[in-house]
Amino acid sequence: MASLLFRRCSLMLAAVSVLALGACGRPQDKPVAPPSEAAGTIWLNEGVVLYMPDQVMKARIKVEDLSPYMRVVETAAKTVIEAQSDQKGTSGMLLLGLRPNGQTKAWVVTGEPPMAQPVADAMIAAAEAVPAPPVSEGTVLVGIQFHAFGGGTAPVSSGPPIPRDWYSHFSKHGGLLDDDLMEKVWPQHATEKVAP
Repeated sequence: MASLLFRRCSLMLAAVSVLALGACGRPQDKPVAPPSEAAGTIWLNEGVVLYMPDQVMKARIKVEDLSPYMRVVETAAKTVIEAQSDQKGTSGMLLLGLRPNGQTKAWVVTGEPPMAQPVADAMIAAAEAVPAPPVSEGTVLVGIQFHAFGGGTAPVSSGPPIPRDWYSHFSKHGGLLDDDLMEKVWPQHATEKVAP
């Protein structure tokens, strides 16, 4: 199962490394519809996206630790979604920031229609409640691309989606998803939560 998860990850890694990490620009204006297999489903995991270059990921976290963690986070998110009813279809990314000492932070980025805020908040809380794997240094940023309640239009972005407010930290020419950005959007002093 771990190899399947990371096989899917490696397919997305090349695009992430070039688009999201090299130079993130402002969102583009071209919405993308959900895949046909999302229709009629409550939850569809499109795969894991690694937001950092391979050498950074390998230096900070072990694959054998990240893979089972991502499966547990996905199960927690799916459980939240399955408990909902009468929701509009939405597609997006569940972003997970991991730091040493079990520090975790989650964000939900969706396209149109947006996910209802109470549902997004519950999904974030469920993801943050999962004990984080060991991270040796800095921040690890990964995401689970999903379609919920049949899916909707994917978030509009020139690369893997990030929260809109992160763009305010970029210049008009773009920016990097690196430790400097992560410190701005998730300051160290805000990460007092330590794993038991």
